Amino acid sequence: MLPAKSSRPNFLRLLLFIIVCHSFFFVFTAVGSEDSPDDEILENISLLAEVLARIEQEHLENPNPKDLMEGAIRGMLRTLDPYSQFFDRKSFTAFRSETGGTYGGLGMEIGIRRDRLTVISPFKGTPADKAGLKTGDIISQIDNKSTINLTVHKAAEKMRGEPGTSVTLTVLQEGETEPIEVKIVRDVIRIRSVESEILKSDIAYIRINQFRKTTAADVNQVFAKFEQKNLRGLILDLRSNPGGLLSSAVEIASNFLEPEQLVVYTKGKRPRKNHVALKGVKKKNYPLIVLVNEGSASASEIVAAAIKDHGRGLLMGQRTFGKASVQQLFPLSGGAAVKLTIAHYYSPNGIDIHKAGITPDLEETWFSRSERQMLLKLRDHQKIDNFVEENGDDILNQIRSAKKTMKDDQDSEATLRKYRQISDQLLKDQITISEAGLKFAIARQTKNGIDDLEYDPQIAAAIQQFNVMNIGSKFNQKQLD
Repeated sequence: MLPAKSSRPNFLRLLLFIIVCHSFFFVFTAVGSEDSPDDEILENISLLAEVLARIEQEHLENPNPKDLMEGAIRGMLRTLDPYSQFFDRKSFTAFRSETGGTYGGLGMEIGIRRDRLTVISPFKGTPADKAGLKTGDIISQIDNKSTINLTVHKAAEKMRGEPGTSVTLTVLQEGETEPIEVKIVRDVIRIRSVESEILKSDIAYIRINQFRKTTAADVNQVFAKFEQKNLRGLILDLRSNPGGLLSSAVEIASNFLEPEQLVVYTKGKRPRKNHVALKGVKKKNYPLIVLVNEGSASASEIVAAAIKDHGRGLLMGQRTFGKASVQQLFPLSGGAAVKLTIAHYYSPNGIDIHKAGITPDLEETWFSRSERQMLLKLRDHQKIDNFVEENGDDILNQIRSAKKTMKDDQDSEATLRKYRQISDQLLKDQITISEAGLKFAIARQTKNGIDDLEYDPQIAAAIQQFNVMNIGSKFNQKQLD
């Protein structure tokens, strides 16, 4: 062993003593067991001690022993997977105190994909959403500092802050070769767990934005309202839902599955653990369509996979994100903690959801990337605002009625002429967009909350699918008669 260069207390001697004691303990506790200790681990413990000794002796500065060891721990965990991480006492205290429902930040879920910090889902109506961030966008810098080797937790810390302050992200969007800088002003993020509506007077709609402790209770309240209605179908919208609590996902899936049907199981070093649908939870057996996209992750993938595998409903949309790893927190001495990935989630049919995602029954991308960029330009666009202000918040209903009216109706022709004019004006601004896209852009600017649901092309396609299913069931009934 290298001799200590200074007369100050040598923390390496104590460290080495502890390492040797632990090594002997490791060896002796393994004697007689089927699993023998890994010799490479013992060899590399010695290597670690040797490197620390060199640092202590030769580095021009006197490093803080605590910083050295925590740095070694973080580096070790980084080699495992993107979600295993170390919390010192301060960060662990902050982590436990986070409420998740209200905070100052940007309003998006982030993760690591292909070793890069990546947007999983921006939450609807938040600063991240309004700035145009999308699932799959790579965040290469936060305030001009690289995100390489930055954990998800540390990145989230850097993006959170006092409402009204700003943060600049350097973002590489999918399909682009040059990064862009996006300056976003932080705001208080309040995320509604559940939203609901009745569409076309007989289609129930439930959107789950995140799976939290209160989500199942919120959904139960929605179902209680639905019982009063004569409904012919239910749309469960899990698009851009980054996940949340496993227990919440199991409770929500239980609304649609038979009691004790398998929802999901976990498998790792520990024995397989099954999570089944709860008894006494299943609601009325509505025909069901589930909407998913590339921003649906984790708990939302669990629910979607269970519904698909048991044939309970039809999945529509895009392949989901593919984040299905199980993390567990282990408290350590001194108030620190380590979070380790201990298993993966598997669908009832045995599909490892992690990285693969869930493929919908009907896979379709309604808006191309270029059209999504056009829609971003049209958010709060002055010409759209003026069009709605001049013609009223019911303008989309006016257009729909005008198209059904017989020709030579002057009021209808005037309405359609104004609609064509706004399209021509946008074209002059080099904004080329489909009719469905234009109506969706207008719907977002009206004060009729139901507009941006009924003119959302994914939801409209789901409603059309119910129409097809309804025609089919009537035809089959006639055949039986």
